[in-house]
Amino acid sequence: MSFFLNNQDKAHQILDKLEEASGMREEEPSSDEQDTTAFEQRLKDEIKIISSSYSKRSKRTIWTLARGETIVIYLLKAQKFVNKHGGKVLLMEELNDNPNAYQSAKVDLLTPSGDSLNLILQISDNIFMNNASLLSVAFETTSISPEIISKLNSLDFPFDLLIPPFGLNESFYKDLDKIHNKEIVLWLAMESTKLNQVHNKLHPLRIHHTAEQIEETIDSAKKVLPSAAGIATRYGEQAVKHKQLLQAILKPTDKYNMWFMDLSKEDRTVVPQTCKDLKITCKIAFPYNPENSSVEDYVHQKLREAPKSGISIMILPLTEQNLSKIEDIAKKAAKQGTTLVELSTLLNSK
Repeated sequence: MSFFLNNQDKAHQILDKLEEASGMREEEPSSDEQDTTAFEQRLKDEIKIISSSYSKRSKRTIWTLARGETIVIYLLKAQKFVNKHGGKVLLMEELNDNPNAYQSAKVDLLTPSGDSLNLILQISDNIFMNNASLLSVAFETTSISPEIISKLNSLDFPFDLLIPPFGLNESFYKDLDKIHNKEIVLWLAMESTKLNQVHNKLHPLRIHHTAEQIEETIDSAKKVLPSAAGIATRYGEQAVKHKQLLQAILKPTDKYNMWFMDLSKEDRTVVPQTCKDLKITCKIAFPYNPENSSVEDYVHQKLREAPKSGISIMILPLTEQNLSKIEDIAKKAAKQGTTLVELSTLLNSK
């Protein structure tokens, strides 16, 4: 028996998580089911084949699968099914020279009755499985006009608004109630070399603050925006390098059952390890930077990122112009099997 699978251990972990999340743990089939349903057909159903054909050249049956999972994940699903139902896998070998597929592999196996199945599993270049990947769209904002409210309410997907809980007029916070289909994120100013006295009205979380002071600030922010689902950094390139400050921020974050997102672009961030230590959901994301690209290029990049990595986060300044550039993003995402979701759904999915 031969297996030539790249990243097999990691793929096993991913497969286990997918099965737990989707309830895919399969019940042992009854003897009647085994008698009445062909093994080959049940294997096709298990790994969700979208088409089947025979290649005279390779003398193999070609099963085509939708994009959305790697070939290794598909192979491991097949391996589990075959072993569980009395068959035997003889060969699984990834192929790197198939010009007709995104990824492919050669598979030889025996059915429970001893018949041979010689297959090529290939992932389609342009057919994506539904909900294969997730994309979240978020907007940073400190002002809202009636025109922007109207445009936001015309979007056909959920989105997030990154809102500073301090320093804005009371009317701004009241206007938020006019916006539908939104999720609110506390956009909190944090320790940065860019901060000066002008920023004091934002109640920034500073290194010299005590844990009690930081918790009081987050308590106050939560009172202003009680529905906030998470906290995102504003400035903060110094804060995300300071473990004690982060711990003081993350504890009240956890108290309110919120998640944390590092938008600082700081290479030396300690957010991942600190969050792991405290068992808090966190993510590093990269907002649009006009110094690096155009809005069009950024949107295109984030769309392409979703099917490649499974998730993608797009964060734009909230302007009428930017809203006009993503009006059809849901349709574009659907064509590649990407579903638009709020950040809480995305962050808790992987």
